[in-house]
Amino acid sequence: MASRNFFTDRFGRQTVFKVPNGPLIGWGVFGVASMMALTPRNAGLLKTLSKGCLMVWALGETFRGESGFRRSIGAATLLREVTGPADPDTEAGTPKVSDSSRKH
Repeated sequence: MASRNFFTDRFGRQTVFKVPNGPLIGWGVFGVASMMALTPRNAGLLKTLSKGCLMVWALGETFRGESGFRRSIGAATLLREVTGPADPDTEAGTPKVSDSSRKH
């Protein structure tokens, strides 16, 4: 019975899959736009906006989620965004160096 309550709201409705809200849509739109950006500066700005939207969504789910599952997903996402690398293209804080940017 406890696992059922973990996935349902106080009215007994399942809350695992719901229509995405504004911050989640913003995360997806800005994320896709960052991959299509023509300059690294614009790509960085769009990645930052995407991450900001995801953090807003995670905060909302952590503190206002309708079920234990949604609050847990929000907290896990928030923890990952806060403790993870600032840029997914970096590994352990060290930027990757491509062959084209090395001096010969």
